[in-house]
Amino acid sequence: MIRGELIELIKPELKDMPLLSKWRNDPENRKFYREYQEKSIEDQIYWYHEIMNKDNTWYHFCVRPIGETKIIGIVMLNHIHWVNKTGEFGITIGEKEFLGKGYGKDALLTLFRYGFYELNLNKIWCEVYSNNTALEMYKKIGFKEEGILRANIFKHNKYLDSHLLGILKDEFIAIYK
Repeated sequence: MIRGELIELIKPELKDMPLLSKWRNDPENRKFYREYQEKSIEDQIYWYHEIMNKDNTWYHFCVRPIGETKIIGIVMLNHIHWVNKTGEFGITIGEKEFLGKGYGKDALLTLFRYGFYELNLNKIWCEVYSNNTALEMYKKIGFKEEGILRANIFKHNKYLDSHLLGILKDEFIAIYK
């Protein structure tokens, strides 16, 4: 378990897969994902066994409020490149009543501390589509725009830009000592 101010990050268990699958397939969440297709529960269980438990370039954590047993989301560092010390992050707060209350931000900052201090990454990055209001929040917490892939993704009958954002370890440390 990794503890933040509001949340704890815990290792997902097999029993969590139906809930993670539900969040993964929610159209409100899926519009922000690269993958455009729904995934079956079998796909989710395969991912649990073959990726999450065997691939050392993927670190996934369920998010739960401190003192609670219910998980409210998932955060991850994936596509970790151990030579370059980079990794991409992702987040889904699946329980909508927890949105806008600081749980997602705390989950991300806790994940980033883990990535920079425990995994010794030098850079954490993300790809965010222009339809995602989280883009501004990521910049507010310290991410810098590294590039825009114009009209890169086609979702809901329109093209969206892909914003590539990143934060370096020394930048993170300077902000969140």
